[in-house]
Amino acid sequence: MTEQTAFQRDDNKSQPSISISVNSSIYSEKQGVSCTIHSPSQTPHLDYQLQQPQTKAILQALTVALNSIADEKQCTTCAVKTASGLLMEYVREVKAAKKNGQYSKTERNALKKEIKGLARGLKGDVKAGEK
Repeated sequence: MTEQTAFQRDDNKSQPSISISVNSSIYSEKQGVSCTIHSPSQTPHLDYQLQQPQTKAILQALTVALNSIADEKQCTTCAVKTASGLLMEYVREVKAAKKNGQYSKTERNALKKEIKGLARGLKGDVKAGEK
């Protein structure tokens, strides 16, 4: 089964649009995947969300947008606008899914806890790097 995902900007400027075709059959929804460093995953709910075809498509589109800066295919401003547009669209989709009840309260709380745990670790790393 092939799923077509297109990300386009709504403004009338000649911004590039990114279209990604996702083959859903190549993505297996692995739960309880082991990490080579920490045996079982410490963020199973977040891992599951990141393995969804829609999320993978957005991550690939962000990679393309950021690589266009490194490859000098786009100016930084255009690439950042493209990336921020993709992120905002994804955030809107997640918020709509939360409002429509696609996530149970336990799933939302588990995801929130996992994301906060990761953010705390990153914050600690940043502060340690400043010293």
